[in-house]
Amino acid sequence: MSWVNMLIFYAVFLSLLIGIGCPIAVAIGLVAIGGLVVRGGFMYLPTIGDIIWNSGNSFTLVAIPMFILMGEIILQTGLSRRFYRGLSVLLGRVPGGLAHANIVGCAGFSAICGSSVACGLTMGQVALPELRKRNYNIRLATGSLAAGGTLGILIPPSIPMIIYAVTVQASILDLFMAGVVPGLMLSGLFMVWTWVSIRRNPELVPPKSEARLSAKEAAGALIDCLSFVILIGLTIGSLYSGIVTPTEAGAFGAFAAFLISLVYGELNPRRIASAFFNTVGTTTVVYYIIVCGSILSFGIVDSGIARGVSGWVVEKQLTPLQFFLFVTVIYIVLGMLIEGVAMMLLTVPVLLPSILALGFDPVWFGVILVVFIEVGALTPPMGLNLFTIKSVAPDVDLKDVIAGAFPYLCMMFLGIAILYTFPQIALWLPGSLH
Repeated sequence: MSWVNMLIFYAVFLSLLIGIGCPIAVAIGLVAIGGLVVRGGFMYLPTIGDIIWNSGNSFTLVAIPMFILMGEIILQTGLSRRFYRGLSVLLGRVPGGLAHANIVGCAGFSAICGSSVACGLTMGQVALPELRKRNYNIRLATGSLAAGGTLGILIPPSIPMIIYAVTVQASILDLFMAGVVPGLMLSGLFMVWTWVSIRRNPELVPPKSEARLSAKEAAGALIDCLSFVILIGLTIGSLYSGIVTPTEAGAFGAFAAFLISLVYGELNPRRIASAFFNTVGTTTVVYYIIVCGSILSFGIVDSGIARGVSGWVVEKQLTPLQFFLFVTVIYIVLGMLIEGVAMMLLTVPVLLPSILALGFDPVWFGVILVVFIEVGALTPPMGLNLFTIKSVAPDVDLKDVIAGAFPYLCMMFLGIAILYTFPQIALWLPGSLH
């Protein structure tokens, strides 16, 4: 069977399964096995065991449960609440200070989390009560939290970056470092839009407090932020300095979070058990998607789809910009329909040869792909971060959450354009490591 027919089979079968409500991870697995059977009968089935072993037996992937555990410890022990409380005090005298604190808080939590949903959920639970109590516009409040939460997979550590690195055999450290500056840039764009929207309509936020911040209040706020600063410094600093590998950094960060929680006296057996339980559940889902995606990747490569698409790009003589716009449309559409990691595992094996042939840096493309996943988290009907914030505020209409997030979505597209025009924004920091 030709690669075109196999591509049509994969696309139609996957669309059918998703259309009838099949969970995306299960759909990927069924499509992967179905494709192998269609192409080679039952000859390929023994190969599935080897694929499962090879994809799961990776020391690199140990980083995933470690970073998830670090985030869970922070969530369970309330250190995230302390961090946001400190930020709200420090930024409280700035017009719309809590809206800016949402973004800064999400960026900070992203540096120890690795998941956009977990980031949005945690900061939403902490921030929304305060925002409502102070009469912030609900669209500004929910939109800034939904958008800020997406930073969880761009600012390292990042679970999708780990999976991408394993898929394309790239350096996880390079990818982590490549996400730092774009993550800060995107945070800055979000804050610029927040400032512009408040300047245009001051009624979105309560009047600025004229009371001066006392030295005691400032000291208390800095102490509340201190645990996060220490944890981020230890984790990212040890990575950048080369003291630990990304996998070791995950374990080191989880242990440091454990010690910091003990110092604050907010760790008990029930919270520890809850953190481990949630870590196991999340890790199981991620690993299941990775294994199913690996089987599908094998089928895509073996059937010649990757080579065929690359040959088609060469034949059509697409310029890098034309190909990038083509990829952008694909990811916008897919982001509306399926979850980010699944989208990555579906597309990267197909697109990677063309990406390399056109001279795109695979590390740079990994950062761009993560931003596309962030876009998908804010675009309905999938829009995981939209539903995450909706779950925190069930009385808020979903259309208000979507409307509040839309301007930040536009900032993401601006960020993508900047990264395409100036790729060194992503590549400078990893380049400085070599």
